[in-house]
Amino acid sequence: MRRRRLKPLKSDDTIAVVAPSSPTDPKALERGVRWIERLGLRVRLYPSVDARRGYLAGEDALRAEDFMRAWEDPDVRAVWAARGGYGAVRILDRLDVARLRPHVKWLLGYSDVTALHAFVGRTLGVITLHAPVVERRAQGVPQVQDRLLADLLFGRVQTGPMLAPYVEDDALRTLFNSMRVLAHGSAAGALVGGNLSLVTSLLGTPWEVDTRGKILFLEDVGEAPYRIDRLLCQLKLAGKLDAAAGILLGTFTDCEPGLNRPSLSLEDIWADYFSGMNKPVVIGFPAGHSLPNLPIPLGAHIRIETDPLQILLIESLYA
Repeated sequence: MRRRRLKPLKSDDTIAVVAPSSPTDPKALERGVRWIERLGLRVRLYPSVDARRGYLAGEDALRAEDFMRAWEDPDVRAVWAARGGYGAVRILDRLDVARLRPHVKWLLGYSDVTALHAFVGRTLGVITLHAPVVERRAQGVPQVQDRLLADLLFGRVQTGPMLAPYVEDDALRTLFNSMRVLAHGSAAGALVGGNLSLVTSLLGTPWEVDTRGKILFLEDVGEAPYRIDRLLCQLKLAGKLDAAAGILLGTFTDCEPGLNRPSLSLEDIWADYFSGMNKPVVIGFPAGHSLPNLPIPLGAHIRIETDPLQILLIESLYA
């Protein structure tokens, strides 16, 4: 499916904030909303942000209806997830594609929101932003993260090296220089993926991530090495790693072995799955459950070059 591009936001545009996964923290949400408003945007909160059912932000029907109402609202230009957690996958089969397909707008979020990125990408063909959820703005966010996110939304990101305009930031330069090549090569394709656990959980569903000829992005948090191993093994056996044109690994936060337990290291696992691949594999891109968590456009075409290392946006995001 050819990806549908997005119109840049402008001052006074309306942003819908929904909670498709777990319940929100009101104070953290409020701080995130204030930041969006300082960008000159209006915020419309949907009922799910105030709902709670155990580890879910209300009933599945409520969360699904909030997403659909926000997506089809002609006044709303972007739908932004309040937080991740768990639950977005439970609403996928409740989303009415006929209601959603006529509309093209921004979708923002990460982690559990990977399920919605997969849905929107596969069924609606819209480029989406793997980006911080609204609540994460409550933390001490590096300025470069805010700058790149605003530039993406307001149409100021051009084709070319994705991080080149931002590497004057000392922290980002350090992170960029710490990216490593696990396998050399050159490849171009649409960027797909997101959270490793969610990408794997979607296998066998109508929304599983199609990696054929694409650049697969993966990140995760709080998974022991044996679980990372198991998830990657499942993707490998499903043909997803071999089918990808290239692989871009983000941050794997709090994924170290437990104390006094025999374990492979993450380095062992990367070597087992990626060394010797006949395609570019790069690790350490600063996106995921980390700071900064740089926004990246899923569905857009990028190129990975490893000699020298470059990650380039090769098509415009904007209609």
